[in-house]
Amino acid sequence: MLIPDIWRGEFESGDAWRSAGTEISVFSVATAAIDDAMMSSRHPFTFSAWCASCRELRLMRATWDFGSLGSGSVSPAWTEINACCCCGLNSRMRAVVAYLDRLGLRADAAIYTAEQVTPAYAALLKRYKNLIGSEYLGSDKAPGETVMRDGNKLRHEDMTHLSFPDRMFDAIVTMDVFEHIPDYCAAFRECNRTLRTGGGLVFSIPFFPHQDKTHVRAVIENGTVHHIEPPEYHGNPLGDGSLCFQHFGWDIFDSLRRAGFKKATAHLYWGPWQGHFGTPFFVFHAEKV
Repeated sequence: MLIPDIWRGEFESGDAWRSAGTEISVFSVATAAIDDAMMSSRHPFTFSAWCASCRELRLMRATWDFGSLGSGSVSPAWTEINACCCCGLNSRMRAVVAYLDRLGLRADAAIYTAEQVTPAYAALLKRYKNLIGSEYLGSDKAPGETVMRDGNKLRHEDMTHLSFPDRMFDAIVTMDVFEHIPDYCAAFRECNRTLRTGGGLVFSIPFFPHQDKTHVRAVIENGTVHHIEPPEYHGNPLGDGSLCFQHFGWDIFDSLRRAGFKKATAHLYWGPWQGHFGTPFFVFHAEKV
């Protein structure tokens, strides 16, 4: 295919990221100039780009939704915009799908994803016939329990206590989930337990490459949420926003290794030809060897 891929670099640690500092600086300046030109209008607009989910050229919609004020100007929420007008997947979702394509998973691969009511779940189900999806439906539900919600039959799973047997899946996929789990290390252990040898955990998260350590924003003590920073809520397809408990830094690789993963990598992506603006953003891959 003549359409270039979106993968610009692979990093196994903060040291590896910093050692590429000069190259990253040049890349950031060059991409920012292109991004600024693309987003010169302060009004929503559509443009054509290759959609990794649809596997076709599609119209994508760029907006200023979820933008933040910084350095005197509005900064777009790059990962949340540029949704495909056909499948509905935004930039970060399509990046995860593109990375799964890179792995060459079979159509009959056993895959679990921690969502079930989103466009991303629908897109993955078209590719992987054995896909299992779930939502977190509350602490009063049992792992694996089926619940009717708005006419839909949904599976409840708590990623820190999954109902699945050991070594069940070839891949586990999450998209901006782990920041909402206070004991994310327990979730990593459960992912490792339920993956087969050679399987992988593929995920996106809000990630801050200038941070060596994960910044904890809130904790749960004796069943009560205690806020260390002002509450930050992200969108939840099932209702009100979900509290963000942490902003991840490079020590996430230490957490993944302690959970049993032997190799973990962060894959930098960018490419307006596939509808991805802004940098640095990553898809993460942790391998069970």
